[in-house]
Amino acid sequence: MKKIMIVPMAAMAETAGPGSRCRILAEGFRQAGLEICTCMARDVNFIELKDIENYTLEVPTPMGMPRISAKFFFPLVQKLGITSKKTVKSFDQVLFFTGNLDKRYLRKSVENIRVAIRNFKPDVVYSEFNVSAILAAKLEHVRLFTTVSFPTQKEYACEPKLAKGLNQLLAEWGLPKVSSALELFEWADECFCPSIPELEPFEKKVTYLGTLKGKTRNHQEGDNVTLRDDSVIKRDKILVYMGNGTISAAKMLREVKEAFKDTPYQIYVASKYLEPEETGNLHVAPRWDFHKLLREAVLFLNHGGQNSMVDGLLYGVPQIMVPGKVFERKYNAKSLESVGAGKMLSHEDFRADVIRRMAMEVIASKEMRENALAIGEKLTEAGGIQKIITVL
Repeated sequence: MKKIMIVPMAAMAETAGPGSRCRILAEGFRQAGLEICTCMARDVNFIELKDIENYTLEVPTPMGMPRISAKFFFPLVQKLGITSKKTVKSFDQVLFFTGNLDKRYLRKSVENIRVAIRNFKPDVVYSEFNVSAILAAKLEHVRLFTTVSFPTQKEYACEPKLAKGLNQLLAEWGLPKVSSALELFEWADECFCPSIPELEPFEKKVTYLGTLKGKTRNHQEGDNVTLRDDSVIKRDKILVYMGNGTISAAKMLREVKEAFKDTPYQIYVASKYLEPEETGNLHVAPRWDFHKLLREAVLFLNHGGQNSMVDGLLYGVPQIMVPGKVFERKYNAKSLESVGAGKMLSHEDFRADVIRRMAMEVIASKEMRENALAIGEKLTEAGGIQKIITVL
C-alpha cells in the first residue's frame, strides 16, 4: 500500500485554500486505498480530519515576530484596515508576510516535518504550497509532489532578496541555493495544478487536475436536477466572501448591506472578523456551506482566491471579484473576465452604488451564466485527484 503525507501551508491569517485542498486530497487518497497522514499546523484554518493521523507542525508568525505579539496581529490589522494599504506583488511576499520564510521558523518546521517523515515513512510527501515540506522531503530523500499555480511561478513574479535566510539554511544543509524561494517548487518530482489551461496556461510541464471536488457538484447524488435546468432551481441568493485582503471586514459589510438592502435577494456574508447577524435579507456568519448555497445563487462576490473562483464556476455562478492589491487574486480576476464568466471590481470602486450596478449587470447576463457553467464543466472533466493517484 502506498503511503502519502500531505503538508499544507500554515499561517495565522485566514487562508482557506491550502487547508481545504488538504482535506479534499486526504479524503480522496483514503478512498483510493492509500495510507494517509497529514502534517498540518493547528492554525486558524485547522480542522481535525477524522481517523487520519496528524503530526505536529509549528505555526509561523507574521514576518517571524514574537508569538505573543503575533496572536493579536492579524485581527488588529484587519480591523484597522491596514491590509488595504499593502500591495502584495509576488508569492515570495506571501511567504514572507505569513512567516513561512523566517529563518527560525524554517529551521523548526523543516525539523517537524523530518520527524514526521521518519515516523510515518511515506512513499511521497505532498506539499500544498508548503516550502518547508519541500525542503524536508529533499533532506529525507523522499519523493515529492507539490501543488502549483500560474501566478506563483518565479517567472511570473518574484522577490529574490527575501530568500536570504532560506539560502543560508540551504548552504547549511548542503542543498543548492536559489534565486527565489519560488524556485523550490521546481524541485518537485511531479507538479499538479488544480485548474485547467483556459485559466492557467503553463508553458512548462504540469499535470492539470481541474477541480479536486469530484463530479457531484453540478449533479448531486440522488438529485435529478442539473444546473442547466434553471427552471426548477430557485436562484435568489448572493454570496459574499472577502477573506483576508484589501477590503476590511467592516467596510465590506457596510457597502454590501447598502448595495442590496432593498433587493429580492438573500445576502449571505462569510467572515471570521464580523459578529453573526440576521437582519432582513442579510445573513452574516463566520462560515456558510457555500456548496449548498451556490446551487441557488445568482452571484458570488469574492476576493479572487482560487478556491472561491473554482467553487463559483462549478455551480455555473457568475462572479464579481475584488482582488485588491494581491497579485494572485488579480490574475484570477483577469482570468475569469477573459473567459466571460464574471467581472473584476477595483477595491477603489468598492462602493454600494458601484457594487449594485455591476451586480445587476452580471445577474442579468445569460452569457456569463453559460460561460461560467461551461468552464465549470471543463474543470470537472479534467480528472481531479484520480490523476495524482495514477501517477502514484
